[in-house]
Amino acid sequence: MIKKQRPSMDQTGLNLLRIVIGSYFMALSLDLVAGLDVATLFRQMLPHAVADIVGSTLLLCLSAAVMAGYQLRLAALSLALLVFCSSLVQNLMVVTPESLSAFWRDLALATAVLLTYLTLGPRALRRASVLAHRARARHALAKTSVNPRRITPQATQKRPVQQEIRNALAVTTVSDRLHPATQEEPELKNIFSNM
Repeated sequence: MIKKQRPSMDQTGLNLLRIVIGSYFMALSLDLVAGLDVATLFRQMLPHAVADIVGSTLLLCLSAAVMAGYQLRLAALSLALLVFCSSLVQNLMVVTPESLSAFWRDLALATAVLLTYLTLGPRALRRASVLAHRARARHALAKTSVNPRRITPQATQKRPVQQEIRNALAVTTVSDRLHPATQEEPELKNIFSNM
C-alpha cells in the first residue's frame, strides 16, 4: 500500500519565515517602520535618550539572533517577552480602541516569534542555525574507560585430514630415501597416444 505524503514545510521555509519576522523587528529597532516603542519599558529607570538606545539595541540584537538561529529558543523567548512587555506598558496604560488594536498586533507578532521554534524537534533545532550549521554525529558515543589487554594468538590446530596427508608424505619421502632400488617405478602411461 502506498502511503500518501503529507505536505510539510522543510527547514528552509521555516528559516525564511523566521528571517521575515526578525527583519520586521530589526527595522522597528532602527526606526525604519512605525510601531512598537521598546524604550517605554526602560523610561522609568533610565533617562529618555539612554532608554531609547538601550531598547533599540536590545531589540536589534535579539532580532538578529532570531534571524540567524543563534540560541533560537532563548533568543525567540526573550524577543517575545520584550515585545509583549513593551506593548503592554505602551498600549494598556490608557486603553483606547487604537491602543488595543496595536497591543493585539504586537501580541500576534510575539506569538509568531514563539512559533518559529515550537514546531522544531531537538535535531531540527540544531540545524536551524543559518550561519553556523555543522554536521554532527547522530548518536553520541558512550564515554567509557578502555582497559587494553594483550591478546596472544593461539596455535592453530590443523585439521585431521591435513595431518594425515602430511604424515603420509613424510613416510613416503623417508622410505624413498632409504630404499631407492627396491621400489619399482610405476609404468607411465602416455595420455597423448590416441591423437
